[in-house]
Amino acid sequence: MSISSELLKAIMRNYPTGVTIVTTVYNNEYYGLTVNSFTSLSLDPPLVLIAIDKRLASHEAIDKSKVYAVNILPDDMKDLAIKFATAPRKERFKGLKIRIAKTGSPIIEGAIAYLDCRVTAKYPGGDHTIFIGEIVDAQIMNNKLPLIYYNRNYYSIRQATPL
Repeated sequence: MSISSELLKAIMRNYPTGVTIVTTVYNNEYYGLTVNSFTSLSLDPPLVLIAIDKRLASHEAIDKSKVYAVNILPDDMKDLAIKFATAPRKERFKGLKIRIAKTGSPIIEGAIAYLDCRVTAKYPGGDHTIFIGEIVDAQIMNNKLPLIYYNRNYYSIRQATPL
């Protein structure tokens, strides 16, 4: 028995996730998008995975460049998360301070940390592709609190009550 995509969305809204911006470079152009389908996969070798919608320009760029960087966002970058989720692709990097990672992917200044990756494998995942990346460089850049996405809104863990 298959469930509807609407039911799946409604269920998944109840699962809070961190917010990242995944970036890459392809044909000397920067690509980036807000991603919460990201997780650590392995410590040895160091691997992470992202799931990217096949219809997006960033999907093709990651698929062809074979590199990406995961920028973990702090709670003061909500507006940037929204920009990278909604603005036209060529507008996303305007006015943004970046530096370039070893792979050539853009790293966002002010992010909590980044993971610079080379794609080692990809797998079909329905309307998404799962890209597994081996981490070639990483850095913690500050100790700010993370941005959280839950039930169609952004939050800070400052708003959470410890148990």
